Amino acid sequence: MMLGEIDMTGAPLRLSQSPGQLIRIAQQVHTRLWAEHVGGELTAPQYAALVALAVEPGADQRRVGAPASLDKATMAEMVGRLVRRGLVLRRRDPADGRRKLLTLSPLGNQLLQSVSPNVATVQQRLLEPLDEAQRCGLMASLARLARMEPLALETMQEARPILDAPRVVGYLIRVAQQVHTRLWTELVPGDLTAPQFAVLDALAEEPGIDQRTVGERASLDKATMAELISRLVRRGLVLRRRDPADGRRNLLALSPGGVDLLAQVRSGVEEVQRQLLDPLDEAERDQVVALLSVTARLAEV
Repeated sequence: MMLGEIDMTGAPLRLSQSPGQLIRIAQQVHTRLWAEHVGGELTAPQYAALVALAVEPGADQRRVGAPASLDKATMAEMVGRLVRRGLVLRRRDPADGRRKLLTLSPLGNQLLQSVSPNVATVQQRLLEPLDEAQRCGLMASLARLARMEPLALETMQEARPILDAPRVVGYLIRVAQQVHTRLWTELVPGDLTAPQFAVLDALAEEPGIDQRTVGERASLDKATMAELISRLVRRGLVLRRRDPADGRRNLLALSPGGVDLLAQVRSGVEEVQRQLLDPLDEAERDQVVALLSVTARLAEV
């Protein structure tokens, strides 16, 4: 199937299926594939930190955290865990006692080498539905959406002996999602998260549908959906009732307050999508939405 022929389900692209939503779904797919192929030995951010240390032994926490796209507090907590597991060695910089220098331990290097083929499999599975030209286009667009820092790009290039790191699509999806989350926090009023908006948007399109179907529309698992709906009901944004034809099903609809809030936040949500795609030209924007749609469909497998 050629790029221009990618079926977008035949329906107009709603904001709940916006680039930000598609990135979130693609991240869910990556998380599932990571659990299947890598397991619990290392999280994706931990793996990124180990790769950075393999490229630059003796780097400080800040320099390792930059290519791993981790803030200072998260990096400190993660390094503490890696040190306790014996995967990373940490020492004070003799030239500056405030800095902590990190190196891979022999055990950390061994684990990095053992899991890298499985990490490569995760990336291959994510890109499986796309041909080579589409893969290159998606990677280039994601790197720009992620606002990659020069240091991070440099580290990814240098990591090629360990893994073809410039093609680590899961990493780019995670960083692009962080950009989306930051923009959402800045621009969307009403204390509404992106998944909550996706639910309200789905109910605006199909009022009175059951909770399971809304979860499918918003790409939320059963447990997450149940908790999210309970919160929206308590906030008076969603009305919930038992299906008179099947007492096991909950039917949902927007409350008047939910309708009002949805109208209030739409311009902010649109601005998030605009700023998220701002680094791309019009043709690249259409392309990345189409390619992310294909990748996100792995969530249905």
